[in-house]
Amino acid sequence: MNIFDYLEELQAELFEKSYEEMEAKYYELCSTTVKGNAAERIHNISLDTFQKQVKSSLQEAVHIVNEQSAKAIYFEYDMDNNWESTFFICDGYSSLFEEDDDWASDWIDEIEGPSNKEFAQIYQENGFDATEKAKAITLFLIVRTLVAFGTVAKSIKLNVPLCIGFHDQDPIMRIKE
Repeated sequence: MNIFDYLEELQAELFEKSYEEMEAKYYELCSTTVKGNAAERIHNISLDTFQKQVKSSLQEAVHIVNEQSAKAIYFEYDMDNNWESTFFICDGYSSLFEEDDDWASDWIDEIEGPSNKEFAQIYQENGFDATEKAKAITLFLIVRTLVAFGTVAKSIKLNVPLCIGFHDQDPIMRIKE
C-alpha cells in the first residue's frame, strides 16, 4: 500500500462518492489492516466542535474573498503540530489538472482554524507511513478531516475553489473547483 496512491484516489473520490461512502471505505481499510480498535477509536472522536470552528473560520474567509475578489480558499492542517489549521485566502488559483499548486503559497490573507488534539495524538503514536498500520491510520484520519471539512463547506455559499491539504501535501485536494 503506497499512501500517495491512496491520496490520489481520494481526490477522485471527492468528486465521485458521497462523504459517507468515503468514510465507510477508509474505516473498513483501517479495521482490516490494523489489529485492535484503532478504526473505532478514530471513528468515535466527535468532530462537532471542530466543525463549528471550521464553519466560523470559513464564513470569515468567504467574507474576505468577497471583499477582496480573491480566487480561492485553501485550508491547511498540520498533522505534526496538534492538527492546527489555517485558512489561506489566495489571489490566484490553478485547477487540479494544471498540476501546479504554487498558487496556494501566494496568499493575501489568513485566518486561524481549529486544531484537533485527539487526531494529533493518534497520529503521533503511529507516524505517517512507516508501517502498514501507520498508513491505514493516517488515511482514516485524513478522510475524517476531509469529510468534516467538506460537510461544513456544503452548507456555505461559496463562489470560488475550495481546497484542503495537510502541511506540505502535494498535490492539495480540491473540494470544489
